[in-house]
Amino acid sequence: MYSENPNLNHPAAQYRTPSLWGVFLLLFIAVMASRCAQVAQPPGGKKDTLAPKLIASIPKMRATNVKPKQVELYFDEYINAENFSQKTIITPGSGITFDSRIKPTGVVLIFNEPLKDSTTYTISFTDGIKDASERNPATNLKLVFSTGPQLDSLNISGRVTNILSGTTVEDALVGLYAPNDTLDAQRTKPIYYSKTDTSGLFSIENIKAGEYDILAFTDRNSNFVFNPDKEEIGFYSQRISLTKNVNDVALTLFPQNTSPVRISRSESRSDAYTINLNKGIASYSARFRNSADSLPSFLQSPTQVKFFRTKQTTDTLSIQLAVEDSLGQRYSLRHTINFRQKSKREKPEDFVVKVSPPNSDAVEPNFEWTVSFSKPVKTIRNEQVQFSIDSLSTANLASYTSVLGLSDTELKTQVTTKAKKFIRIKWQKDAFESVLGDTVAVNTITYPIVNPENFGILRGRVTTKEPNFFVELVDERQTVIRTLRNTATYEFKNLKPAKYRLRLIIDRNNNGKWDTGRYDQRLQPEPIYYYPGGLINVKQNFELEEINLSDQ
Repeated sequence: MYSENPNLNHPAAQYRTPSLWGVFLLLFIAVMASRCAQVAQPPGGKKDTLAPKLIASIPKMRATNVKPKQVELYFDEYINAENFSQKTIITPGSGITFDSRIKPTGVVLIFNEPLKDSTTYTISFTDGIKDASERNPATNLKLVFSTGPQLDSLNISGRVTNILSGTTVEDALVGLYAPNDTLDAQRTKPIYYSKTDTSGLFSIENIKAGEYDILAFTDRNSNFVFNPDKEEIGFYSQRISLTKNVNDVALTLFPQNTSPVRISRSESRSDAYTINLNKGIASYSARFRNSADSLPSFLQSPTQVKFFRTKQTTDTLSIQLAVEDSLGQRYSLRHTINFRQKSKREKPEDFVVKVSPPNSDAVEPNFEWTVSFSKPVKTIRNEQVQFSIDSLSTANLASYTSVLGLSDTELKTQVTTKAKKFIRIKWQKDAFESVLGDTVAVNTITYPIVNPENFGILRGRVTTKEPNFFVELVDERQTVIRTLRNTATYEFKNLKPAKYRLRLIIDRNNNGKWDTGRYDQRLQPEPIYYYPGGLINVKQNFELEEINLSDQ
């Protein structure tokens, strides 16, 4: 007989605590449901190659007499909007802040301050919006509207390049500024701006007619102002009067580190002391408060001045450094040198030499031999540096003209021979002695004489009205390989097979080197013109003719 359980009708039975298996079942269902809700590419089928398409916006594209507190955009598929705030550009007026809300198929921008009256706004999203499955970016996506009765329609476009490399610059900020003869790009933000694409191209649209100064710089910290110690800058020399569209604006970026030189840190040893600077310098001089304490020193690198303790002195020496940077700015720095007490743990620094050309490089019978030292040289014993010419004749260092420079750390020797096979150079242990009394290790270097069949030749002409210039051949790493000065027709012989770039540098102040610009003084850098054909492929036993340069 069927018997009814009276406990099932008790109210407490309806709220009985679920079993452990029931909890696991509920969790499993919730996890699977969340996975099913995620946007993903369905298995199989064609790969999605289409970018999201804008199907609606509030306000509408090119709307007038609207002053929204927020902007909404909706697309035809699920989207991804990573780094959306950094990739969104609003003009005019840089630095307009907003909050954003990302929806499955749309985005909302909520402005943190009211928009200006009678102003045409352009919101560019660069590549900030992509489809959710394959990350195809919606390129050239923008929304234009006006808070007044009409839309501004002028635009300006062009390209940004780096003067030293001759290559285009990606992601540089190009800005239009209200005309000001004392414009300070380190404090003033642009009215209109854009970023360059992967080809260095930029376009600023929907600009109001008027006069503007135009600048470009690598805004690495995205603060819309120029930081001279870390960023490059370029500017258009003429003020632009914008009454119609302007195209093909060429802007060239150059380094301009105007920050003052200062001592950043120091490194102390018992026999040497290194002063580290915050930026590179071109030259320096050191004056000791007590002239009897003067010590030898040299510029170990553009940011390092190294002193050597060649005599017994007090542990503390007061000096004054007079330094000059690459812009010609001069500074006076006071410092106290503190030599460390010698300990058993301190190992002596090796006395190292580096030769150019490197060992085993082919050379011509007459060439310049350079020896660079890691410490200033006190003594050179010529007879202990022997030259062997084809094993038929010998000579020592005194047989050639040599000059010791760069604070006694660089020896340049003009080697002149009639060698046909090789030149071998051998120095003994005591050939070079440093100011600290240590010597270099015995070494032998052999230079084979060049065989023209293993190398290439490059020839061409230079067209310029400038009286002073030089032609430089650089490799793919921008290392200068050859230089010729004020030569209307050039020839580079015995070039290693490789790819090179050729450039013409106009030396306007005739100081024998390239000089950068100064935006704060409205001074453009000395021009550099690269061979327009790009990389030059020099081949073995091959002559390239008519590789011409021009400043036109």
